[in-house]
Amino acid sequence: MALSSFDIDAPRWDQSTFMGRLKHFFNITDCRTALLPDSRLDEAKALRITFLHGPIQVMMVGVFLIFMVPAACSLFPQRCSMAVSKLEPELRDSIVSQYGDKVQRVYFNKGL
Repeated sequence: MALSSFDIDAPRWDQSTFMGRLKHFFNITDCRTALLPDSRLDEAKALRITFLHGPIQVMMVGVFLIFMVPAACSLFPQRCSMAVSKLEPELRDSIVSQYGDKVQRVYFNKGL
């Protein structure tokens, strides 16, 4: 028995012509799915691999936390300011006794 020279990755029709591309499209597209009831399509969706959903979601959350938290911290300013007059009395008195009226605002990190 001789082995065939069929290549599954190669298209069966010439892709440089319109008719070749059209034949290839209709060969790989199943138009019957438009006629199937929703229940049959739901059954087909249920055949997907469901045991990987949990680990994939956990991995995606980890990737988002690893990359998006630093990106958010770099996009949004972390430095904030507040008038000395709005500080707690002990801290306000300490700043006024040390620096006088030269300091009007204090700057701090939001702590992300």
